Amino acid sequence: MHNNGERGITLKNLADLGSVIDLQTPPAGPESTTADDVQGLESSADLPATAPQDLAGLLAQLASLSGGLESMARQDARARDQATLELAQYETVLAERQDAERALAEARRLRAGAEQLAAEAFSDEARAQAAQHAAVARTAELSCTQLLAERTRVADELASRPHVARAIAERRRFAQQQAEAIERAEAERVSRLAQGVAAVRAAVSVDQLDRAARLLAPLVREFAQDQEVQRLVDVIRWRERQRLTAPAEDALRDVLRRPYRDDPEAAVVLLAGVAMDGLPEDLARRVFGLWSNACAQLVEQRGWYEPHRLAPATSRGVVFARPTPQGPYEVLSALGSPDWQPGQTVKALPRGARELQAR
Repeated sequence: MHNNGERGITLKNLADLGSVIDLQTPPAGPESTTADDVQGLESSADLPATAPQDLAGLLAQLASLSGGLESMARQDARARDQATLELAQYETVLAERQDAERALAEARRLRAGAEQLAAEAFSDEARAQAAQHAAVARTAELSCTQLLAERTRVADELASRPHVARAIAERRRFAQQQAEAIERAEAERVSRLAQGVAAVRAAVSVDQLDRAARLLAPLVREFAQDQEVQRLVDVIRWRERQRLTAPAEDALRDVLRRPYRDDPEAAVVLLAGVAMDGLPEDLARRVFGLWSNACAQLVEQRGWYEPHRLAPATSRGVVFARPTPQGPYEVLSALGSPDWQPGQTVKALPRGARELQAR
């Protein structure tokens, strides 16, 4: 395999290699010292990190990349413009195909009607004219069929182009995303309605009408036409009315019975405690009338003098009287007038006070 010219040794196989080379002794190399190594490091540190020709080549490569990117951007813009034009053409062809489909359906309808009239008409003239119309309709039907086929072929050819196919796929994907978004929004809307109605019902069931009204307000804004929401509106309105009117109606019913009927002082206290805000006008007037009569009876029972009544607003009032003939006026009772309190004295009657008379 190898002939050593100096010693004349010929190797015939790999086994003979071991007899020639001492595998235990590494081959001698060039002599080196630590000082030589340090000197070599120092000399290598003096070399520039990047050769000037390498930097120039790198800059040239970057410039080439920049130019390539700009060229690709221009090509992509042209491709996008072309795709836009082809997509507009495709949409136009689709619209024409739909028109052709409608025209074909109308031609078939007219042909069928004309053929039926030609077969069933009473007069010969009508049958002849119907036959002519049927022939014209058949011609129109054939033309529409040909036009529909041609428009379908053009649409298929345009749809097969890569840019148009991609645009169509993107449009379908966008439409699918919109449909899914609408479906999710509707599901959330249905869930929001169900949860809102359940919360309002729960508040009504424990007579938390204020909370129920707050929960119902956004439902009314969003689901104004929903029957269940409208039913809850009516329920809460009725319950609120009952909450306002029930105490007044109970008070009216009680003062007409014993022991209030024979105890004007208790009747005055009971009626004066009725909340007047929000009461229906007819009910408020009834409370005011019975309260005025009870005040007149109480003045007579106590033996007070010169009773007067001030009515600053409808179904609101204050009754004044003198405990003694020459003493100051004192508030006997106040209905729906929180600024006046029983026992409060006044030096002079307020303007507008009128003499109170029992009825």
